[in-house]
Amino acid sequence: MKRRKFLQGAGATAAISTIPLPLLAQSERQTIATRPIPSSGEPLPVVGYGSSAIFGSDDLAGASALLDTLRHAGGKFIDTWPGAQATFGRYAREHTAHDDLFLATNIRTATRELDLAAIETAKKAQGKAPLDLLQLARPDDFRAQWQRVRRWKEEGHAKYIGLAISRSSLYGMAEAAITDGADFVQLNYSMLEPEAGAHMLPLAQDNGVAVITNRPFVNGRYFPMIAGNELPEWVADFDCHSWAQFSLKWILGNPLVNCAITETSKVHHAVDNLAAGLGRFPNDAERARMQAFLRAI
Repeated sequence: MKRRKFLQGAGATAAISTIPLPLLAQSERQTIATRPIPSSGEPLPVVGYGSSAIFGSDDLAGASALLDTLRHAGGKFIDTWPGAQATFGRYAREHTAHDDLFLATNIRTATRELDLAAIETAKKAQGKAPLDLLQLARPDDFRAQWQRVRRWKEEGHAKYIGLAISRSSLYGMAEAAITDGADFVQLNYSMLEPEAGAHMLPLAQDNGVAVITNRPFVNGRYFPMIAGNELPEWVADFDCHSWAQFSLKWILGNPLVNCAITETSKVHHAVDNLAAGLGRFPNDAERARMQAFLRAI
């Protein structure tokens, strides 16, 4: 089943101006839902972008179209690596959009000197000081590296700090970060990888830590599973209009998730993904029904 597309309303770029919106507000453009960051109360839109390769490429027009789409949908969160920071900074300057983008700056930490240099480079490239979120990614010496990241926040380099992982084998690190000063934790969570829901998400809630989820489509493994199957009619009850939204709505139906991120270089896929943040989210009974339906395919 092809992804349905939606229009973000007046002010949308030409690239998305003909996309119909499945949940059109009567008199004004509808934007995706937000949930508060526990440590501050700052609202964060519930769907964002992962580290798509296009943001680190020379395709500035394509990157700008994706960022226009995110902003028109009411989204903000973007996971970013050094190769893409200049793209976001340039876009923000040209569109006066620094406050419209919430950038999670990934760092792997090597030495204090190299880390500080990378942080200062990120600030300059993004045009943000302090950084929105400094995120320790793929750590190989978590205890030493995490203490360094904590110091970066204390020294005012970032408003928030967090840990980013994408494998359940690293949940021990996530648990340590959650209980030791993290504002955010990013981890894998979906119908095909639901393990984090049993312990990690409740632990984050108990410690006032925001949860960002990655791998909603398990690196593409999800779509071949559902290929050739019709979307069940009952998903319309919670405003679900595509198989991509079926996965994302299940994730966002867990109120402990602050934001689900997806990666794409295509505007029509980004539009479809962002639409998962519109309308109602499935309740526990509906989520169980969704899980059972997927298992039966």
